Amino acid sequence: MLPKPVAAQLNALQQKAFVRASGAPIDFDAVAAALGVAGHSSDLDQRLAARFARPVALRSFADRVEATAAALKALGVREGGVCVVSALADPETLAGVAAAGLKAWLVDVDPFSAMFDTAHLRARLPDAPGPLEAIVPAAAHGRAPDMRAWAAFRAETGLPILVDTAGAFDVVMEAPVPVLVGLPSGEGVFIACEDATIVNDIEAEAFSGDDGLAAWPGLRQRLCGTAQQLRVLLLDSGVGFQPGWGMSWISQTCALSLPTDDAGAVAWKLQAAGIQASCSVRDRALATDDTPIADHLAASTVVITLDPNLDIEGLDRLCDALRDAVA
Repeated sequence: MLPKPVAAQLNALQQKAFVRASGAPIDFDAVAAALGVAGHSSDLDQRLAARFARPVALRSFADRVEATAAALKALGVREGGVCVVSALADPETLAGVAAAGLKAWLVDVDPFSAMFDTAHLRARLPDAPGPLEAIVPAAAHGRAPDMRAWAAFRAETGLPILVDTAGAFDVVMEAPVPVLVGLPSGEGVFIACEDATIVNDIEAEAFSGDDGLAAWPGLRQRLCGTAQQLRVLLLDSGVGFQPGWGMSWISQTCALSLPTDDAGAVAWKLQAAGIQASCSVRDRALATDDTPIADHLAASTVVITLDPNLDIEGLDRLCDALRDAVA
């Protein structure tokens, strides 16, 4: 026998199906809601899961910080322990770790990928400032880490791992360990893993709203075109881009490597020119390992949000503002 709430919603669906026979449009949102109550995956989750190379369990959630904390708890972490986090992790990642009751320990990154290097991390783990409970590798501005390498590192260390790739929707297509990914609309996240037990144990508010999935192919094409134009226009500026950005992968976040370590001043000048720009701000209250590489990258990287609808005049204005800020 079905529980009363489920039975009531299914009965409502039968009534809607009857109305459908008379020519009225069917309420697909009501269908998805009733299927969710009955324990079935939403259409969004099914479409997202179809992107992955191997079968995965997948659920979408409303809030990134809440989903991060809930996923760590589903992995069985104990409050008060240490969570190893990239020294370049953003505030939402750190907030999720804190919400899970863990103490973040910031560790240095690789100079080329701006992400964790497992060999360096392996050498640093014995110096953790407390009992280790988890590792949260963070993607670098939409550039995804090597998921299979993290699966091997989990098998080696036995530590729970949650990969935070909030801005890497374009490239995350495997999940041997739990991975958190932002939806293309910029609202909500989903968590996928080949181990369904972990995903099913996450207790967080489900996502509802504009997921942006249908619009993504067109948005991706426009972003790639704009990114390639930007690369050409800035060839002689001394500003660098992440490897492959705009060519083999794309994100709306554009991380620019500056020739000098004055990212804060450059970001301020760009903001004054009306351009959405930021740089990494380190929370000095957190426990931190020696992080010379992350310190340099934070001081020499400015992040802008790319508008996919910029015309050539808009791109020229953006590049002129960037040249002036760097100069």
